[in-house]
Amino acid sequence: MKYVTFSSLFFLFLLIITSCQEANNKNLDTQTIVRESKATDARGIIQGKALSKYVGQPGRLIVVAENTVFTDEISRLLDSVYSQPVRPYYPFFPKFEIHHITPEQFNKGNNRLRNLMFLFLTNEPVDSALQIRVKKDYYAQHQLIVEYRAHTMNELFSLLSSSADEMLQRFDEIEWKREYYRHKADNNTVLKNQLAKQFGITLELPKHGTFESNRKNFARIAFPDRSRPMDLTTEGSQGKSKVNFIQSGIMIWQIPFKDSSQLTPEYLMRARDTILKYNALHEFPGVYMGTQDHPAVLPVSKRIKIGAVEGYEFRGLYKFTGRLEPSGGKFWSFHFLHPKRQQILAVSGYLDAPPTMSPAFDLRRIQAVIYSLKLVERK
Repeated sequence: MKYVTFSSLFFLFLLIITSCQEANNKNLDTQTIVRESKATDARGIIQGKALSKYVGQPGRLIVVAENTVFTDEISRLLDSVYSQPVRPYYPFFPKFEIHHITPEQFNKGNNRLRNLMFLFLTNEPVDSALQIRVKKDYYAQHQLIVEYRAHTMNELFSLLSSSADEMLQRFDEIEWKREYYRHKADNNTVLKNQLAKQFGITLELPKHGTFESNRKNFARIAFPDRSRPMDLTTEGSQGKSKVNFIQSGIMIWQIPFKDSSQLTPEYLMRARDTILKYNALHEFPGVYMGTQDHPAVLPVSKRIKIGAVEGYEFRGLYKFTGRLEPSGGKFWSFHFLHPKRQQILAVSGYLDAPPTMSPAFDLRRIQAVIYSLKLVERK
């Protein structure tokens, strides 16, 4: 009988890990972000012509089904797909909050809800191509509706399972596109012209966004603050005060490009911390914005292509650090090489919000700004 030594096992383990990493590096998928597309959809989307404004909370998916159809099994399946947490943000929050209502409740309420899913059991013949129907702009502009029709609960469960990834992508995409369309209509030309001149890019930005700081290689654009009243109780008396503030915005910076070793996630994150140390300062002296590097919430990255621009997208947490650590929040950024200027650029959104408020809308707004990126030819 042959014995395997510990050193041999360790070498084998390293070999497997290295092989996996090399395979992953060779097969890096680059996700392409499409802002607007008129391509025909394989499922034959039913395109409505509604012009009314959609209603409902961001990040909420309304499931319309009879109580006998929305069983615990169906509920768990939908939760496992649509309510998965958005990594690596903390406190954890779901991509979508699922709310079930009956058809009777839907008919008595507002049909312009932004995200709708209908589950039907029927005895009528159903063509396999029509078991899943996708509707856009049906009751409201930029509304998305997905309808499922099945004969049995097993068939319904199978339909939901097999199409889960595709439908999650559809609902996920329309959430940020709603903000993109809103910003495009706002057409903040003042900020767009300045960014084109300074960095060779344009972004679709909120109407009331303003420069908070602007230097040669760094700019910070603040979005309008939002707040929500909070009930406060003091010695038996109760009142309301706007203490739940959300602060968010976009930072843009550039550094000279020297060689390809700079275009790695590790280098880009180190460069981020260096840039922010001198440019993203807190009101307290000696305190600056830095990356949260706790193992449980390390930033995640992936290669994406926005229009004609390919680079790295990062999501993670930041904290103000230095002499004090007074606060922190979430960031979402995109780093790329500007082909015309030979500069590495970063567009980085930040969000500082209390845990009592959902970050869904504000993160979608940041995502929409980043995904609106376009290069500008140098004049």
